Amino acid sequence: MEGWLENDIAMLDPDLLVIGRQVEADRRHKIDLLCIAADGALVVVELKRGRTPRDVVAQTLDYASWVQEMGAEEIEAIANPYLADKGPLGEAFRAKFDDDLPEVLNESHRSLVVAEYIDDSTERVVRYLANLGVPINVATVQHYTDQLGRELLAQVYLVEPEDAQRTRRRRSGGASLADMRQQQQDLADKCGVGELFVKVSSGVADILTRAGYPHRVSYWLRTDDGRRQTVFLVLLSDDEATEADGLRLTVHVDRFAKYLSMSRDQLESALPEDAQESHEVRKWRGATEEEKSAAIGIRANLHTVAQVDAFVRAVREAVDRRERPS
Repeated sequence: MEGWLENDIAMLDPDLLVIGRQVEADRRHKIDLLCIAADGALVVVELKRGRTPRDVVAQTLDYASWVQEMGAEEIEAIANPYLADKGPLGEAFRAKFDDDLPEVLNESHRSLVVAEYIDDSTERVVRYLANLGVPINVATVQHYTDQLGRELLAQVYLVEPEDAQRTRRRRSGGASLADMRQQQQDLADKCGVGELFVKVSSGVADILTRAGYPHRVSYWLRTDDGRRQTVFLVLLSDDEATEADGLRLTVHVDRFAKYLSMSRDQLESALPEDAQESHEVRKWRGATEEEKSAAIGIRANLHTVAQVDAFVRAVREAVDRRERPS
């Protein structure tokens, strides 16, 4: 069954790409299949194979706790050797989903136990966890041979994926893109930067695309070669955030220069004088390791509408320069 799923994971979920088989989580245990979804979430697929319900559920949750800590470099270190001739993770992802690998990977994860049948105990435990919003499910997969000798597989989920997703969203307080954006705005309001956040979002709305999670919002553009590149991030909250921090943003200097025709001097002149250089952008996905290692960011805290207006105006002028015929 593991081989069947590895070769055709679409029988479980067409929105998955297998990036590893028998992935070593620790010295004693290995994840049967590790997958990535179109949104960059990791998915642990574990086969029951005769283990007791308590063992398989506990082991799957243990794997999930290990997976949730993985960053982009760890994910690629597993995926690239496995994918081999399918290309590095970015190429395989694009071939599968016809889109670029998300800038931020593994913001969420989920687990799927696969079995030929499900006993009452496993069903009870998994339903209980799923109702609490824990991202775990069970798929029963049964093998058949028809009169022509063709092998067939049929699968049924314990909890319908759409229902599980709605439950997780309800538990996390979100249910749609509109709800997510409202969460972002609510958090900005709570942190005392609601007006500034609106000014940034509305100011670049028609030239940059907004995406992200409640505590962090990324603004990206699609380049001429079809790639999607984040050019700056707005951090709305973290454990140490205070209202005095204002609206905190990190700008990728190299990408502003390359894609928006805006030099570092021009960028710095559009930000407060106390803006500081940051190497955080080296964690963002880039074209090559050399470009990543040399990437420079500028971190700034915006406290007034005038400061936000100056930054937005500079971004728009940079886009105009880029699009203006030479």
